[in-house]
Amino acid sequence: MEFIKKTRSICPEDLRVLDAELWEIDGQVIMKKTCPEHGSFEDVYWSDYAEYVRANRYRDDGNGLVEARDARLGCPYDCGICRNHRTHTSMVILDLTKRCNLRCPICFAHGGENYFEPSMEQIRGVLEYTQEINYPLTVRVAGNSGGEPTLRDDLPEIIEMEKELGYQYVLVLTNGIRIAEDIDYFKKICGPDVFIYLQFDGVTAEPYLKARGRDLWPIKQKVIENARKIGTNKVVCVPTVAKGINDHQVGDIIRYVADNSDVIRFIVFQPVTFAGRIDRDKLKEMRITTSDVMRLCEEQTGGQIAKSDFFSLPMNQTLARIMTKGRIRHDLRVHPHCGVITVVNKRKGKLFPEPRLIKNEELYDHTRRVFDLNQSKAKLAWTVVTSTIKYVHPKLWLKVAPVVLALSWSMMRPFTENRLWKNWFVVSVMHFMDAYNFDLDRVQGCGLHYGIPDKESKGRLIPWCTMNNIHRHSVEKQFATESKEQAKEQEPLSIA
Repeated sequence: MEFIKKTRSICPEDLRVLDAELWEIDGQVIMKKTCPEHGSFEDVYWSDYAEYVRANRYRDDGNGLVEARDARLGCPYDCGICRNHRTHTSMVILDLTKRCNLRCPICFAHGGENYFEPSMEQIRGVLEYTQEINYPLTVRVAGNSGGEPTLRDDLPEIIEMEKELGYQYVLVLTNGIRIAEDIDYFKKICGPDVFIYLQFDGVTAEPYLKARGRDLWPIKQKVIENARKIGTNKVVCVPTVAKGINDHQVGDIIRYVADNSDVIRFIVFQPVTFAGRIDRDKLKEMRITTSDVMRLCEEQTGGQIAKSDFFSLPMNQTLARIMTKGRIRHDLRVHPHCGVITVVNKRKGKLFPEPRLIKNEELYDHTRRVFDLNQSKAKLAWTVVTSTIKYVHPKLWLKVAPVVLALSWSMMRPFTENRLWKNWFVVSVMHFMDAYNFDLDRVQGCGLHYGIPDKESKGRLIPWCTMNNIHRHSVEKQFATESKEQAKEQEPLSIA
């Protein structure tokens, strides 16, 4: 047993802020906290202490927003983003509707309950506010969520507005039902740099029956078929992973994506979070963490993808600085325990993780030192070149070089990206917190921010984990009355 750190958390019963501690116990990272009214709580924070430590070495805290809100009630009760927050917005998420054509037994957003559907004017205000509050950096990604965002017929217009306001990449977070059954609608929402962020819990009926209440496997296959028909290769498969539901299919999901990598570019495994609609009595039975999924990737691919092939998300900031030769204008410095990522190349039927061609730790240490010292452009350029030669295998930098060059020549970007991604896909794990493993240190380093309307300004930003554990009910209650008249009841689409 070894003490790791003190932090702050919340009581799972009444959400009051509590002192908490992280301990290494039997090779796991355990969170301990005690509420004076509801007693003591323990939960697994990371199941593998060694991987927790490895991820933490990439910690790269941001500086926070220039015009952050003042904290009145204290973190995390008045998220805005406040001055305690260290990270800019890497992606703004908008709940476009609370309507849903499913009633999933597992749903962090309570989809299909209450009415909350912002107007086009409110959406524009939130999008403008997000860019303004993050200045001088640019927010490049907008994620359209819900409920089920494809139930809005004006989603194509919303996507067009997001592009107009400077969001380079747009995500549609969907269960896939409508775009499986209505290919014309699918075409309307698919444009350059629009990604379909597809709920994808497995490759048989079983996981969907348990997690979604019905067999959605035919729907998922139809979405992939339709994507291929309309010529988009920007599908992201997003499995919610829980023990006893689909943890045995992690390898099968990876192989399915590899076989369909002409259409699917990313897998984002999301260990189940006990927020929203879920049976909390099954916490110990279903709990799975980031390092569990890393281990399952290794076990179920026969070691083709190993735990050591993943690196912590803040490494993306260093890689982005290298790719842009230090000219990065967005912030990827999220907390090191928010997620991990790797890039996989399908070679002659085998899976080969490209990070094996990079000496990650040496590359990170060498380049970050130069970036942190704010060296001259000439010094930065020299560091990028020498670090690439020294720490990246020639097989990889010969592939990546055209993309780096194309960043300065936008006409070449689609060609070089398609060439690079022909056989590549990304595997990542992102574990959102709930009231049991809630860590205020992680919250203050969160880059995924919900954008919501606000009665005092054009908008407000709330970190993902505080939104879904603390603020969602009050936000939706505040705006539900106004939106009820705007939203029209819609029957669930068939799943024939």
